[in-house]
Amino acid sequence: MQFLCLPCKNCILAARSVLSMVVIHRLKCLALAVRVKVLPMPTLTLTESEQHALLLAARAAQRHAYAPYSGYLVGAAVLDEQGRIHAGCNVENAAYPEGLCAEAAALAAMVLAGGTHARAVMVVGNGGKDNGAWTTPCGGCRQKLREFGGPDLVILTANAANSGPPFTLA
Repeated sequence: MQFLCLPCKNCILAARSVLSMVVIHRLKCLALAVRVKVLPMPTLTLTESEQHALLLAARAAQRHAYAPYSGYLVGAAVLDEQGRIHAGCNVENAAYPEGLCAEAAALAAMVLAGGTHARAVMVVGNGGKDNGAWTTPCGGCRQKLREFGGPDLVILTANAANSGPPFTLA
């Protein structure tokens, strides 16, 4: 069974039980002082081709991001109830926080196209110096995603080199 570490959201650990997962986590994770909570990894209901299409759309959107202040380019892609993919990128503004997150832009594109329900979202960010970090939706975007998806909405993450762990809003 695989578990996702909630405190650091980076560890995906294979373990036979939660107890053995805690021991493995304490050996591998930098979040040693944090109480470990784990959830079973979400079961993906997406095909590989849907996941790949989301990744390509989010990466293409990321290349169009406008981030002259932070330099942090983000792209997102939303899969709607009709199987269509809608992409968006972040757009910064000098009057922080008046910018637009990539996830919000992708949801706006979905609504504009007549979509009413999000089945999955892919978020692509820079990944940090070693491409080991994942960009996840901010609190406001999680609320927006919840508006158009359920608690079981699959959120996929990736950076320039790797795909990250999937999670849900539950």
